Amino acid sequence: MQRHLAVDIGSESGRVFVGYIQDGKVHTEELHRFRTQFMQIHGKSVRNIYRYHEEILHALKLYAEKYGDRLASIGVDSWGGDFVLLDREGNISQLPTSYRSTSAGNDAAEIIEEKMGIEEVYGRTGNQAMPTDTLSQLVRLVRDRAPSMDDPHGILFMGDVYQYLLGARPCCEHSLASYSRMYNNVKGRWDEEIMEKMGIPLTIQTPVVYAGDVIGQVDPVILEEAGIRGPVNIITPCTHDTSCAALTVPDLGEDWAFISSGTWSLLGTETGGPIINDLSYAGNFSNSTMPLKTNMFKKNVQGMWIVQQCKKAWKDRYSYDQLVQMAAKVTDNDVFFDVDMEPFYDPKNMAMAIADSVGRDFGVDVDWQDAGKISRICFESLALKYRYCFDKLLKAADKKISKIYILGGGSYNQLLNQFTADATGYPVYTGVYEGSNIGNVLLQAYGCGELKDKREMRQVVSNTFNKKAYYPEMTEIWDEKYRIFVERISHKAQW
Repeated sequence: MQRHLAVDIGSESGRVFVGYIQDGKVHTEELHRFRTQFMQIHGKSVRNIYRYHEEILHALKLYAEKYGDRLASIGVDSWGGDFVLLDREGNISQLPTSYRSTSAGNDAAEIIEEKMGIEEVYGRTGNQAMPTDTLSQLVRLVRDRAPSMDDPHGILFMGDVYQYLLGARPCCEHSLASYSRMYNNVKGRWDEEIMEKMGIPLTIQTPVVYAGDVIGQVDPVILEEAGIRGPVNIITPCTHDTSCAALTVPDLGEDWAFISSGTWSLLGTETGGPIINDLSYAGNFSNSTMPLKTNMFKKNVQGMWIVQQCKKAWKDRYSYDQLVQMAAKVTDNDVFFDVDMEPFYDPKNMAMAIADSVGRDFGVDVDWQDAGKISRICFESLALKYRYCFDKLLKAADKKISKIYILGGGSYNQLLNQFTADATGYPVYTGVYEGSNIGNVLLQAYGCGELKDKREMRQVVSNTFNKKAYYPEMTEIWDEKYRIFVERISHKAQW
């Protein structure tokens, strides 16, 4: 039996799981969990990647203490958008700025439109344009003449960074490279014309690898300090956590869509190749790689970030479970907001921003400190936004589905799961709560030759987890809520 260490670096917490395949099932155990929120340096919100790296090193020591000195492999996945740049000697030039501190305005979009055209970039990349995406961040660095752009010799996305610090060669796994708005998803390579027109040095291009590839071995000094005998392969999963999570849909058919529910909700479906057409451009939908080179056609929606920030506004007086229970007791609600509008990107007080929004759009006074009412508005608004996006996304993909799978930590929210079924009209299934970690383990096992293809991986997931079903209820009531959601509020979001 070969054990694998799956590291999932999220925007709120990091998780390290031990996993292995036995008797046709995947077995996992949480080994270590730590906070990953950004810190302030001279007014900038940055990610302390070296502290996160130290947490991974600590997890290796915990592994040795509990499981002994043999480990087959390790791999890391994380969120998209953020990155580091390498200098000519392979040093990381500066800490990555957290995307939440990035402007939510159109400053980068205006530059991209002037120099090449947003539609032209989309036609090449098929990537959703966001104020926080990699291309937009790089465009700002060029505009501001950032020292890190003077002579860059490679880019690493967040999952790639931690693998590099462990001993991997500098490389970008395809799932995040293909999501950067600098990778031509039609031709299957970095798009040098985009880079040249934006003033981005071509030396930024890092070799691209694929999930399941062995990209190096853990530094022997690290292993010695942890008490592990080498070699230990670094096998890259999909470094995009959503791609890892989408692998864990426990379904061997094709008539499904998924929601990876966490700080962001990523709504999508699997397709044979990129979907790039007028409808996908109008919907600002995105394409990036799934494991084993299929395509994930998806849309980013602000997810539990909304509730996380309300919780913060209420001074953390309530747990997430308490907020769900309080929301469930609010039986009458017909006011909503679009979670992706700019006022909800990073307000000083999220609950107050929501109360102000429904006051303007519906003429209704809501006390921002009424945690039950505000939470109810959040959950219903999220479910209605899911329907809004799926209606457009499935039409663009010319695809019919019969069910939705909700993956990730957000799927613990049974109230939101039921609302999603009610709003969309599709049965909703849950059961895989740590989808990114499970997908990470499966891809390492694939890289070690234990699993042969995606079908076998999904069969393992199906063998392991019991599905919980939520069926649509009160469809007429939710159809009316949706009509109000579409007609009464603005949906001119930044992404």
